[in-house]
Amino acid sequence: MIWLLIGGILIAGLLSIPSVQETLRKPITDSMRRFAPGKFAELSAGLTHYRWIGPERGPVAVCVHGITTPSEGFVPLAKELAQMGFRVLLYDLYGRGFSDYVAGPQDRAFFHQQLQELLAHEGIVEDFTLIGYSAGGCIATSFAAEHMPRIRQLILIASVGLHRPRTATASFMTKQRGPRDLLLRWTYPMAARRYIRTEVMEGNTPGEVTRAQRAQTRRRGFFPSNLAAMRGILSEDFGADHSLFAQMGLPVLAIWAGADKIIPAHVIGRLAELNHAAKQDVVEGAGHGVLYTHAGAVAEIIAENQRGGLY
Repeated sequence: MIWLLIGGILIAGLLSIPSVQETLRKPITDSMRRFAPGKFAELSAGLTHYRWIGPERGPVAVCVHGITTPSEGFVPLAKELAQMGFRVLLYDLYGRGFSDYVAGPQDRAFFHQQLQELLAHEGIVEDFTLIGYSAGGCIATSFAAEHMPRIRQLILIASVGLHRPRTATASFMTKQRGPRDLLLRWTYPMAARRYIRTEVMEGNTPGEVTRAQRAQTRRRGFFPSNLAAMRGILSEDFGADHSLFAQMGLPVLAIWAGADKIIPAHVIGRLAELNHAAKQDVVEGAGHGVLYTHAGAVAEIIAENQRGGLY
């Protein structure tokens, strides 16, 4: 009997490790935010960190980052877009960067509410360009589908949402919860750090982006936020949204990375089937971090499509 009790205590201890580790991570503090660039909006679910880059009277472009790289990853491209005349709004999703961690599901409604409230906070009432990178492409795609009259054009960069996850960690999220769910909570922080180090943090990643990516992994709420997004919006397929864009004539530009190990090349063909009018281009030699490793090339593709009449 005593051995059963000891075994139960050991198992309970092992299962509690993820919760203990998460509790030991530091939450975002006022002192951390004191040196953050930009401002903070007090929205219904919590504080959202945001900043503007570019001329005050330019056409607005709103950028949505992925789940592992905060808004800092958009800064190199935002500066390029500012040179083109855009007024660029960057913001951190809840649980990332300098924004508050918000517990609970992270589905379409969760991400849409944050973006809608931030747009209202900043008084953005005219139509705007919406740009989504990686997992932010899912958020941008679904938001555009539900708020199409507000979107001037949709630009997707190395976007998730048109293929099934290929990693074991990601595939867990498509299955029913149970022992695998507990295993994922235990192993995910290690897997996420390895993913950032090997797949996202490339050799020519700007130092500011590298520091921002690493800082997140030490903050409370980052890993639970990612898992919530994987169970939520990242578990969906966005083919129907792209078909809707084709029917309604929303201008769409998709930019892919030629050496991307995360997004398979066949998504280019799938998007072409769903939306013949969508314009697509590839930055050859770039990995999944194309947003910040090849910001100039991405900006040139956007500029060429502006000149060619994307909208």
